[in-house]
Amino acid sequence: MVPTAFSTRSPSWIAVLIGAVILASCTSANRPTSAASSSRSATPMPTPCTPAASPPARMGAAMTYDAGRKTVVLFGGTRGDGGSPLDDTWTWDGCHWTQAKPAASPPGRSFGNLAFDASSGKVILFGGGHANSDPARNDTWSWDGSTWTQEHPRTTPPRLADDGLIAADPTNHQVVLFGTDLQGNQVPSTWTWDGSNWTQHRAPTTPPKRGNAAMAFGAKSGMLLFGGQAGEADTLNDTWVWDGSTWSQLRPSTKPAGGPAIMAHEDSRSDVLMVEQDGTWTWTGSNWTRQHPSAMPPFQLFCSLAYDAVRDRVVLFGGKNLQTNQATSDTWLWDGTTWSRASGS
Repeated sequence: MVPTAFSTRSPSWIAVLIGAVILASCTSANRPTSAASSSRSATPMPTPCTPAASPPARMGAAMTYDAGRKTVVLFGGTRGDGGSPLDDTWTWDGCHWTQAKPAASPPGRSFGNLAFDASSGKVILFGGGHANSDPARNDTWSWDGSTWTQEHPRTTPPRLADDGLIAADPTNHQVVLFGTDLQGNQVPSTWTWDGSNWTQHRAPTTPPKRGNAAMAFGAKSGMLLFGGQAGEADTLNDTWVWDGSTWSQLRPSTKPAGGPAIMAHEDSRSDVLMVEQDGTWTWTGSNWTRQHPSAMPPFQLFCSLAYDAVRDRVVLFGGKNLQTNQATSDTWLWDGTTWSRASGS
């Protein structure tokens, strides 16, 4: 699901969240991003930035930063009208969206799991799907900047519930996948991708089963996982870290309220940016700090979030606006202090 990746996919959560003054978002479409070297220099943002085109309105799209091509990549999602899921691919260069025309493409899906794999220099898509015309999948695809190629690993994770999480871990040279399968197992599984194959890790400690959590890599802390929900109204606000072989629970002195959330790596200012039901937060390596931006996007669900390392901005796209109950095509940028809407999107 961030989706990258905050995917409030349970309808009962909508009533809970409408009353909160928050920025809500996707998935892992949430979903998660790759880390960049802290020594890199950010490219200044063009002023003004006026995208001539934008992906059509959608929610639950998979999005991540492609370090090999220095663009943000977006794939799929759903219009939210009960129709077939989308199978288009778009790239963001910091100011403009461009639709790619790959020779091959994965079947359409929402809530796919997308992350950059440094070992192969490609973006990896795993699984996704939601229900009915958008069935759960466990296929693996790679994006090389021009086209998609289906991978055929020796082992592969099972089909996951639609709240799977994925993120790149450059320290351990892994892409980490976390989630609960559809077979009713109560203990989530952790898998890693090494560029050609998936490996399941039998970690001695693992976060409890949950949905709608957030996960991203932070250079100061490693692979961070936060929150989610253990039931229809049982929110979680625990923080965990993955060291390459097991999970450990952290004990920060300040904790966000918890529940559904989204995260993205943020290289130059903090460690990880998170948006959840009581606002925008950053992780500094040992504690959560609430931010107070002067502007925020409208309240919406199932957005996509990714960190653009070259432009030094966190990019938020799409989602479901609960005021209109419609999918959106807005692009918002976080500069470390506040959110701004990319004009023309």
